[in-house]
Amino acid sequence: MKLYYPCIDPDHAGQKLPVMVCQGFSWRVLLFGWLGLLFHGAWIAALLTAAGTILLGVLIPGNWHFVLIAALHVTLSAFTPEIRMWEQRINGHRIGQPVAATSPAQALMRWLDHQKPTATPPELPCASL
Repeated sequence: MKLYYPCIDPDHAGQKLPVMVCQGFSWRVLLFGWLGLLFHGAWIAALLTAAGTILLGVLIPGNWHFVLIAALHVTLSAFTPEIRMWEQRINGHRIGQPVAATSPAQALMRWLDHQKPTATPPELPCASL
């Protein structure tokens, strides 16, 4: 079981499903670096990391920049959930209570089960005799 944090858009509450952020290590970010962050939807963090990677390649002499880039990838992959939630907060989303589940779909279903209905059912007209 993993923990998933729902990131809810308050402007469209009840209309859009939340983004479920899984807690844990990201192999995609470890292997691909900033492209992995871009794939996860963390645009701001991905572009900042890309700029930092380019600066490391330009400013660090010799082969030391490969070691620093590898260390950057390990750090980013360990903190990917926090980076994604930071990005969601910047976009105006609200972070909800964690949900324990085995998959994002199951986490979404468990989250939906605990939500209170916001819309009232329509009133049917009374039949008069």
